[in-house]
Amino acid sequence: MKGNKEGDSKTYRMLNLYERLNKGDSKSKKDLSELYSVDEKTIQRDIKELKNYLEEDKKKPRTIIYNKNTKKYEMINCEGFKFADKDIFTLSKIILESRAFSKQEMDRILNILNSQCEDNGLLKKIISNERFNYVPPKHNKNIIDFIWEISISIQKQKKVQVKYERQDGKIKEYILKPLGLVFSEFYFYLVGEIEGKNENHSIVFRVDRFEKYNIMQGEKSTFSMPYKDRFEEGEFHKRIQFMYTGELIKIQFKFWGHSLEAILDRLPTSKVIGYDEKDNKPIIEAEVYGEGVKRWLLSQKECLEVIRPEEYREEIKETIRKMYEIYK
Repeated sequence: MKGNKEGDSKTYRMLNLYERLNKGDSKSKKDLSELYSVDEKTIQRDIKELKNYLEEDKKKPRTIIYNKNTKKYEMINCEGFKFADKDIFTLSKIILESRAFSKQEMDRILNILNSQCEDNGLLKKIISNERFNYVPPKHNKNIIDFIWEISISIQKQKKVQVKYERQDGKIKEYILKPLGLVFSEFYFYLVGEIEGKNENHSIVFRVDRFEKYNIMQGEKSTFSMPYKDRFEEGEFHKRIQFMYTGELIKIQFKFWGHSLEAILDRLPTSKVIGYDEKDNKPIIEAEVYGEGVKRWLLSQKECLEVIRPEEYREEIKETIRKMYEIYK
């Protein structure tokens, strides 16, 4: 038996409402009333029915709430969540700016994201120029499958036999304990320990420079890491700059540049601990890896002065002296 016009209209309205909320849209009763050409009381009943239906599924807890800040309805805790067009646009911009992938992989990622849009023609149009002018990293290698392989070796704590091209062009072979995978400044990096070297001394390897990466098999192929020594990507990222490690130290410096906020964002472990008595400049303290942060500190030119530790301050001064000699 065919449904009447009113029933068909409600069926479409409920399905369309579910689809919109499930992909992350938020709507007011007035928005929905105008969209479906019904009164707000009808919309209120629709939302109540849909809310009741969602809350019956205990395995995938989802519900519809009224956001008092935006004065709109939205769906929360939905495992089947889809991005709204605005989310996909933002993600596309970030991925393009990362310049992390080959042209082939970038096109595939953007095509997948674009296919999820309600108005994919609009997204194509607004990122078309950036997409056309996209410049991949110089290695231009497809790395996504390889990154997944690395993540498996990390998760399973499997040793790997590798052949790696160093920055000086020399090829080295190692047995590694892969500990973590991080991204910074255009490249993905594997953080690992070389078997036979000092324990708990992590080394950073650029993923695209591996010529061989074989996950080892057998009884002696696995390694264990005590819980207290486990590698945490988030904590590592807070303390490292430009993927240079060195010694983990606590430094203090004065800063008088344009944006103190940008400094605190750049060094996530940093905090203002006081102000200089003479010139009232803020004093910042941060726990960082010394070699990498030295390069960043020097990039701040005459707007920053390292105070402590004294030996690190002298190291900075010596570097500046050597730089001056080049231009003398």
